[in-house]
Amino acid sequence: MTGLIAIGPAAELYSRAGPPRRLAVVAALLALATVRLLVAAAVNWAFPALADPGVAILVGYLVALPIGVAVLARFLTRANVV
Repeated sequence: MTGLIAIGPAAELYSRAGPPRRLAVVAALLALATVRLLVAAAVNWAFPALADPGVAILVGYLVALPIGVAVLARFLTRANVV
């Protein structure tokens, strides 16, 4: 559910944008996926009792969403300047 919330606006930006904005969207999605996986692995390692994958992925998304948005905003402002 959270992934759909993050991917929807990114896909809309990607379909309408030129190359600099597409780079921003790709960078944001890569940051989102990377942070989500790293946090999910850290949660599974730190809390083996909570080894349920759903809990780790939820925590990963909650941490990764602000980071993905920050990367998107950073690259979009850079794309608008160029």
